[in-house]
Amino acid sequence: MEMLIDTYAKFIEEWGKQSRREPYEKACMQVHKRLQVINEEMSNQRGWICIKEITWRVKTPDSCLNKMLDKGYAADVELAAEKLNDIAGVRAVCYFLDDMYQVMEMLRTTPGYEFIKVKDYVKKPKASGYQSLHLIMKIPVGEQMVKVETQIRTQAMDFWSDIEHHFVYKTNNLNIEECEEEFLKCSKSIRKIDKQMLKIRRKIENTQ
Repeated sequence: MEMLIDTYAKFIEEWGKQSRREPYEKACMQVHKRLQVINEEMSNQRGWICIKEITWRVKTPDSCLNKMLDKGYAADVELAAEKLNDIAGVRAVCYFLDDMYQVMEMLRTTPGYEFIKVKDYVKKPKASGYQSLHLIMKIPVGEQMVKVETQIRTQAMDFWSDIEHHFVYKTNNLNIEECEEEFLKCSKSIRKIDKQMLKIRRKIENTQ
């Protein structure tokens, strides 16, 4: 047990070093800037702001360790860099469903970015009701290619995710199981609202 604790401590210490985290921070900032450019291009083309908010973060050492253990991996720093796709994470919150997919395509085809995969939880939501696009790429940072996961979602999806994340994912509240059905119902309602808002926008566009 003492040896295991020492291994965990070394993992956290290594991931806490700025030299280890800096490439991920730079990759996040690069994607953030690219999304700002995409937003400007799309907004000029469409006549409205398409991305409401762009944020980013690099996972904490504790969070990296917990995710490795949850996945059944050893607490190994190099293995974490290989296996974890979301050490560097960027989020773009859009106003409309169709904007999400255009943002994803423009980001995916950015010169120099190496596309890995897309997880489309909009067309096929998770069992919990979670909806979002997850785009995983490698971004050039100096001589390195650094993995970044970019989440793209609507305001409504973001609201649902924040609430669910706080009460279920972060707190591990066992009593919340009683509310799972309600969360799922809310997710379905949000899905309908997003579609209705897109329909309204298109109707307005057709009358101009």
